[in-house]
Amino acid sequence: MTLDANDGILESVLQEYKILAEYERLQSEDLGGIYVTPSYENPFLWFGVIFVRSGMYKDGVFRFTITLSNRFPNDDAVPVVTFQSDVFHPMINPSDGVLNTSDAFTKWQSGDSRIWQLLKFLQFVLQNLDDHTLQSEHVANSDAYRLLVENRAEFQLRVEQCVDESQQKLYDLPAQPDRFYICFDRFNPDVHGPVLASMKENKSAEVTTPPSSGLSWVRKGFYQPLSK
Repeated sequence: MTLDANDGILESVLQEYKILAEYERLQSEDLGGIYVTPSYENPFLWFGVIFVRSGMYKDGVFRFTITLSNRFPNDDAVPVVTFQSDVFHPMINPSDGVLNTSDAFTKWQSGDSRIWQLLKFLQFVLQNLDDHTLQSEHVANSDAYRLLVENRAEFQLRVEQCVDESQQKLYDLPAQPDRFYICFDRFNPDVHGPVLASMKENKSAEVTTPPSSGLSWVRKGFYQPLSK
């Protein structure tokens, strides 16, 4: 094996270690309501689900992916956040579901920029839209921005529609199956009831990232993830 080949393998291993370190760091951050896991097939693709707890999009359950650049984190390309269902939001492109993150990340800075910061930004724009001052250059959906400014009632109606749609799609399976895709079962009292009772008895803390193994489900009408 040539020296160049050895260098390439070492670089690949170091890169995978850095990606894993990014994922491990999520465990210690306050990301309540967000589930994230890297794809089993592709470490540069992460699956995510956010359960929105407040604001206009409250009770929305939105699936998204995070796509890392091939040289992550050693270049300045910001990871791409793409929603898997329609989210009527001024900063989310209606044609491809991509969130405009340039408001918070003009470029990715290795060692300073973190995936958890990107997720906190995603959480903020969904739960605190009224607190966010939008600049015209950051608007990805001009119709949503126009209604937000000019017709608040109609904007709220459109948001409620996408929230309802997100709940209906919660249990959908992926078009291309992946072992680490985040799936939720419908609440089954016979299967999940005893586990839920045990969690209440032990006052278990809510898990914000998927466990390595166990049970995950969502109770109808509550739209809160429960895991054991």
